[in-house]
Amino acid sequence: HASAASFNNHWGVPLSLARCPASARFAVFEIGMNHAGEIGPLVKMVRPHVAVITTVEPVHLEFFGGIEAIADAKAEIFTGVERGGAVVLNRDNSQFARLRQNAEKFGIARIVSFGADEKSDARLLDLSLHATCSAVHASILGHDVTYKLGMPGRHMAMNSLAVLAAASLAGADLALAALSLSQIEPAAGRGVRRALDLDNGEATLIDESYNANPASMAAALSVLGQAAIGPHGRRIAVLGDMLELGPTGPALHRGLNEAINANRIDLVYCCGPLMRNLWDALSAGKRGGYADNAAGLEAQAVSAIRAGDAIMIKGSLGSKMKTIVSALEKRFPGKAARGEAAV
Repeated sequence: HASAASFNNHWGVPLSLARCPASARFAVFEIGMNHAGEIGPLVKMVRPHVAVITTVEPVHLEFFGGIEAIADAKAEIFTGVERGGAVVLNRDNSQFARLRQNAEKFGIARIVSFGADEKSDARLLDLSLHATCSAVHASILGHDVTYKLGMPGRHMAMNSLAVLAAASLAGADLALAALSLSQIEPAAGRGVRRALDLDNGEATLIDESYNANPASMAAALSVLGQAAIGPHGRRIAVLGDMLELGPTGPALHRGLNEAINANRIDLVYCCGPLMRNLWDALSAGKRGGYADNAAGLEAQAVSAIRAGDAIMIKGSLGSKMKTIVSALEKRFPGKAARGEAAV
């Protein structure tokens, strides 16, 4: 059993618990927050045997004093872990030591780390990145495992280490869990790929319109940089505002220029007042177009696409980037690209 969609709040978590069959051997529940004090009550409903914190990043900064405060809010998950339970933490993350200290304070019996760091309990040994998948070689709690991951991106490979560590700690078959990762698919708006039919060929649409923050935006740009394109194709990013970042918002939007330059992105379209900061930082050759909002960018995005292109659309949910996805799908009906998922 697993939580559906993003059922991770005060409505979704109880509903996911209520839907859990009595016969389920394993259950996975997502617990989310954008304010301090929200995780504690929810985790005490779930009472997990294993808790995972994948990362701590500058998200919802509008409601926090800094990234350390975000780490402390996420550490509330430790308060509900069953006696004798375990936690899985990202050893590569800047907040690892703080989270480990919190876990020790709450008496967590076993603290397991994952990452590329050589001290990690679930350690990445080798990674081969491809346009639509990855090949991973890892050591998971002392067991050597090689597996195919059905979604591309280094960030997904790192997350898979946490998944396998948690599965092993919960008593699942590690080999079967690793094998199943080849079949993983993205949720709607989180990297689903679609082939768009143009008059003279196809283009690839990567729908990342569900949400965005600085970390997930950089990850999506990395995946776009790996995307296959045609002989005359381009990698195009269509980006909307990342919301709830507080006073750091303008600088974090400007900072995306580094990931754009590092990942061979050919053309960038921006919409929203915060994305104006990125637009101003872009080199002239990468500027595709700018609009005040997503609706104003629709026509530009539709007219820009040509055969061989890969176009990725991403922004916070409130930026309404789905309207651009819908416009492209309506103008260029195509088909889902099975096995070619981004994140």
